[in-house]
Amino acid sequence: MNRLLPLADRLVEPSLRLLAAINVLFLASFCLVLLLATGKARAEDAASCGGKDLLSEITPAEAETIKAAADATLNGKGTLWKIEKAGLEPSWLFGTMHMTDPRVSTLSAKAQSAYESTRTIVIETTDVLDERKMMSELGKEPELMMFTDGSTLTSKLSAEDAKALEAACRSGASRSPPWRR
Repeated sequence: MNRLLPLADRLVEPSLRLLAAINVLFLASFCLVLLLATGKARAEDAASCGGKDLLSEITPAEAETIKAAADATLNGKGTLWKIEKAGLEPSWLFGTMHMTDPRVSTLSAKAQSAYESTRTIVIETTDVLDERKMMSELGKEPELMMFTDGSTLTSKLSAEDAKALEAACRSGASRSPPWRR
């Protein structure tokens, strides 16, 4: 047993370096795939759109039949869904299209109300890949990156968790890793 401890001490650091290198390679490959998989979608004015209005090519009766079928589709009009479970606050799921066209990007009254009444918003976006754009947006809404109501991270924890965090921070600064003891 006593012979294994020096061997283990010698193997810990190279093993951790190898693990760190694997994680860095994984992160680099993830970023590369993400970079290659993302592209910018731009809404252009209707005149430059190469599509054609199919509704103008059908009769009013056919248009009404299509509209009736769409209206009968469950969640056919909705991009905003309310998710409820007994005993919990409701969550909202808002499906979006990545376009700048105001006909798509303007929130409905119901979606605007849900947005204004929420405490937490989680988004998926590729805007974080452009650091200048991301920092510009965060600067417009500082509450996205810091508490603006005077609260602190510790104030969001239970008293027990805050004490444990404080103790860990205090003891962690002066302690060496277990494999160095």
